[in-house]
Amino acid sequence: MNSIVITIGSNSRDRQWQVEHAIEWLNKFLSSTRVSSIYNSEADNHRDPDYLNAVLAGECKLDFDAIHKKVKEYESVCGRTPASKLEGNVPMDLDIIIWNGEIIRPNDFKKEYFQTGWNEIKEE
Repeated sequence: MNSIVITIGSNSRDRQWQVEHAIEWLNKFLSSTRVSSIYNSEADNHRDPDYLNAVLAGECKLDFDAIHKKVKEYESVCGRTPASKLEGNVPMDLDIIIWNGEIIRPNDFKKEYFQTGWNEIKEE
């Protein structure tokens, strides 16, 4: 089993539904999950709509490439495109921040939108 920590975010009009649905979707193939509350975060550029975020930690049988591909496909199914991102509309953003105990996205790890949820669920 692989350990995984994912940040979930959406700034679309239906962002509450998007985040809740992503959590449900992730729980279908991850086990032993811990999920933070869903909370508001200002966009990094201070121009785009605010995001709702959550952080989910769990275990995964898939290898990194397989799970990464799966989450990026899910973003596309939710309506995320390169053009929508440029326009500041992000229906779904899923990023693997920690894989098997290794911080693989250090810049995201330091961001308040990740740390808020991570501090709720991390095991001391």
